[in-house]
Amino acid sequence: MKAKWIIVVAVVVSGASLAALRLSARANEPPRQQSAQAYTDPQANIQRIFGPTKQIEVRDPFFNNMVAYTLTIPKDWFFEGTVLHGPGCMGMLYQSIAFRAYSPDASSGVQVMPLQQFYYWEDPNARPLGAACKFFAPMSSADFAAMFAYRMRPNAQIDRSEPTLDAAQARANFERNNEESARSAGQLRMPAIQSYPDFTRTRIHYEWEGYQQEEWLRVEMVYNDMPKSVFIYNGGPNPGHQAWRYFLKIGAAVSSRRAPRGKLDEYDPALAGIINTVQFNPQFVQASNQQQQALTNMIVHSIQNQMVVDAQNSKAFMDAMTAQHNAFMASQQRQFDQHQSEMAGQMNRRDAETQRFIGQMNASTARTRDYQDILLDQQYYVNPQTGETATVSGRMTHTWANGPLNSNATSIVQGPNPNFNPNGAAGYNYNELMPIHH
Repeated sequence: MKAKWIIVVAVVVSGASLAALRLSARANEPPRQQSAQAYTDPQANIQRIFGPTKQIEVRDPFFNNMVAYTLTIPKDWFFEGTVLHGPGCMGMLYQSIAFRAYSPDASSGVQVMPLQQFYYWEDPNARPLGAACKFFAPMSSADFAAMFAYRMRPNAQIDRSEPTLDAAQARANFERNNEESARSAGQLRMPAIQSYPDFTRTRIHYEWEGYQQEEWLRVEMVYNDMPKSVFIYNGGPNPGHQAWRYFLKIGAAVSSRRAPRGKLDEYDPALAGIINTVQFNPQFVQASNQQQQALTNMIVHSIQNQMVVDAQNSKAFMDAMTAQHNAFMASQQRQFDQHQSEMAGQMNRRDAETQRFIGQMNASTARTRDYQDILLDQQYYVNPQTGETATVSGRMTHTWANGPLNSNATSIVQGPNPNFNPNGAAGYNYNELMPIHH
C-alpha cells in the first residue's frame, strides 16, 4: 500500500512547487507579466498602492492573551483574525491562524483560511484513531482550489491553474527534511514519515455583491506517508506478530488575494505584501512548539511501549504452544499481566488528560463558530421583537427584516447608514436585527 500511495502522490505533484507547510506568508509569487523584483519590498508596495499603513497585533487567549503574530495593512482597511485551536487526529493538537483584511468598500482584500487536515487509508489496521480523524480521498492542490472556489466563491470561473514559482527550492527543502526524518526514525527503530508537496495557484473571476472580482487562490498541500504499529493475528500455531501499516495525512492551506477585475495584476504586489508582513512572535512559537513536543513525546513513548507489548504478546503466544515450557510460561505470564496492568493505568491517566483537553476545546466551540462567520463574511442576528435568529451577510452594519427569519417570503434590507430606516413614510413593517454571538 505504501508504494502505491507514493506513486499516486508522484503523479499528483508532478511539476508542482512548494515552500513549507505554513499558513504561509510566502504567497508572493508574481503574475506572469510582472517581474519578481516588484515583490521584494512588501511595506513599500503596500504604501505605494494603498497609502499609509498600520500594524495589527493578533493575540491568542489560549496562551494567556499572548501576541501570536503581527502584520501590516493599509491604514483605512478593516481586519479580523484569530488563532484556532482544537483536538487533532491521534491525540495531536490542531492549531491554525486565520484572518482577512479588506478595503473600506470591500472590493479588495486578502484572506488566510484555517488549515484543513484529512486522512486516507486502505488497510483497516492502518486507520488512525481519534474522533477528529477526517477521512477524505487525496486530491491535487489544483482540484482542491477548484472545490474551494465552487463552495466558497459562487459561480466563479477558473481562468488558469499553475505551479507556484518556488518549486525547485521547496522540493529540495522537503527532500532534506525526509532525509533527516529517516535518520531520526532509524535511531528510534521506527519507519520514517515521508512528506510530498503540491503547491499551486489558481486564478479565478466572479461577481460578488455587485463587484466584478479577480482572485488568486494559493493552495499548499502536503501529503505525509505515516507509519502505524499494529499487531497482526494470524491464528494457528503462530498466532500473531508486530507489523507496520501506513496511512496518508494530508494538510491543505489556502490563502487568497482579490481585487476588482482588471486591477489584480496592479494591486497584487501590495496584496501579497500584506501576507508577507506576517511575523510570528518568538515567544508564541516557543510556547506552541513546547506544547506540541510534549504531546509528541508522549505519543512516541506510547508507540514504543506498544511495540514492546506486541513483542511480548507474540512470545507469550508462541510459548503457550510449547508444552515442555509450562513452568517458564507461567512465570512469564505473571510478569506480562503485571506489565499490562501498569500499562492500563498509564493509558487510563492519559485518556483522562485527553478528555480534559477535549472538554476545553468543546468550551471554545461557540467562539470558533463566531470566527467561522467572520471568515465567511456573515453575521449571526436576532430579531429583538420575536427572538428568532438567523445568519445573513455581514458586509453591512445595519440589517432589517419584515417577517419571520425562516421564511423565504421575508425581505432582508442592509445598509451602512445608522440613520437609514427602510420603513420610511410608507409604513413598511421592518424590524432592525441585532448582531449577536453564538
